[in-house]
Amino acid sequence: MFMQAIQFNASIPRYAFGLAAQKISPSILWNGMSCTALRDVPEPTLPTDEWVKIKTRYGGICGTDLGTMHLHTSPYLSPLSSFPFTFGHENVGTLAEVGARAGAFQVGERVTVEALLWCKPRGFQDLCRFCARGEINLCERMNEGALAPGVQPGFCRDTGGSWSEYYLAHASQLARIPDNVSDENALLVEPFAVGLHAALQYPPRANETVLIMGAGVIGLMMLAALRATGSKANIWVVARYPFQAAAARRLGATEIIDGKQDYLADIAKRTDAQILKPIIGKRVMYGGGVDVTYECVGSDASIDDALRLTRHRGRVVLVGVPGITKQVDWTAIFAKELEVIASYIYNRAEPYRGEKRAAFDIALEMMAGTTEERVATEPGSVATHSVATHSVATPVVTPLDLSWLITHKFKLNEYARAFELLGNRGASQALKAVFEFE
Repeated sequence: MFMQAIQFNASIPRYAFGLAAQKISPSILWNGMSCTALRDVPEPTLPTDEWVKIKTRYGGICGTDLGTMHLHTSPYLSPLSSFPFTFGHENVGTLAEVGARAGAFQVGERVTVEALLWCKPRGFQDLCRFCARGEINLCERMNEGALAPGVQPGFCRDTGGSWSEYYLAHASQLARIPDNVSDENALLVEPFAVGLHAALQYPPRANETVLIMGAGVIGLMMLAALRATGSKANIWVVARYPFQAAAARRLGATEIIDGKQDYLADIAKRTDAQILKPIIGKRVMYGGGVDVTYECVGSDASIDDALRLTRHRGRVVLVGVPGITKQVDWTAIFAKELEVIASYIYNRAEPYRGEKRAAFDIALEMMAGTTEERVATEPGSVATHSVATHSVATPVVTPLDLSWLITHKFKLNEYARAFELLGNRGASQALKAVFEFE
C-alpha cells in the first residue's frame, strides 16, 4: 500500500539550487525542485513487535519544519538526521497496528508520541548516562542502534512523520490521551512541552520582570507554560502583530511590547535604562533591563536584542532554535556578566511539585485538569504510561485549553497554500497551522 507524504531529501545540488532560486519563487522550496516534495511512499511497517503504527489525525506545522524547508537551519544537526525523512514531529492519531510486545495498547486508542528517539526506541536496554536520568533530550546515541540517525520522528527516515497518513512509534514513546482532551489540545502537547521544559528548568522569581522575545507558537507556549506552572512574574511579550498580542493577553501577559516599534527605547524607558550610541552599530541599553529573557525566535536579530535588553547579571534562556550567527554581538554577555543558557526540547526529569516528571505527563494532566497518583517507574520511563494503566485521576483544576491557538487546518494536498499562508502571517493572522487527516 502507498500513501502520500511530504518529505525532505537533501543533496548538495538540490540544497544549493534551493538557496539560490527561492529568492525568485519560494514555491521552489516545496515543489520538488529543491529538497522538499509531496511523494507517494509505501506505508510504514513495524520494525519490531515493540512498535506501533499510528493513523494520523493532525500533524502540526512547526517553525523548525519550516526552517528546514527554507534551508535556514544550521547543518550542525544534519548528522543526526537521515534522508529522505517525512516531516512532522507534532502529532496526534489513533493506533492502527500494535506489536505483540508493545504493551497494553489497543488498536483504536488515541495517542500522541513523545517526539524523541532516545535509547529505548533505538533498542538499547543499557541506557546512556543521560537517558538513565530521564534527560532523554540529551541522549548520546541518536545516531546509533536499530534506527537510522534522527533526534526526532519527522527527521528520521525509519519512523516517518505526521505529514503523512501513517507514522511509527516505539511503545516507550506513547502517551494515551485522556477522554476529555481534544485532538487539537493533544496535538499541542509537543510544543507546549517545549515551553514547560524552559519554565520548569529555569523558572523566574515572582518579583522578577520577564521578557519573552517573540509571540509565535513557541513564545506563546512559553507564556502559557509559565502561567500554567504558577508563575506570578511580571511577563512582557514582544509581539509583531495585533492578533499575536491578543493571544498573549489571553494567555496572561502583563504587558505587550510592540515588536514593530522601537522596543529597545520602550523597554529602556520602562526599566530606567540609558540608551547609548556607539561609534558604529546598534544602540546599547545601559543600566536597567529585564531580569530574565526567554528568546523564542532563534534569529540573529532576536538573540542580539535579548542580550541587549537583559539587565546586568540577568539570565537569557535560548528556547528558539538558533543557527549560525552572523549579526549577534556577544560583548553584552561579557560586559554584563549575563547567564546564557539553552532549553532544548523537553525530557522526563522536569522538576515539578517536588518530583522529576515527564513534560508530556505534566502537559496532559494540565489539559485534563487532573492530578495523578503515580506508581514508581523504571529509569527513563514516562509516568503517563503507568498513570493511564494503574492510577486514578482526581479532578482538581480547570483544564488547560490551548486548542484555540490552532487557527488553520489543511489537507495534505493543500500543502502549497499552507506554506504560502504561513509565509505571510501578518495577512493570514495564522497562529498554529496543522495538516488534517480523516
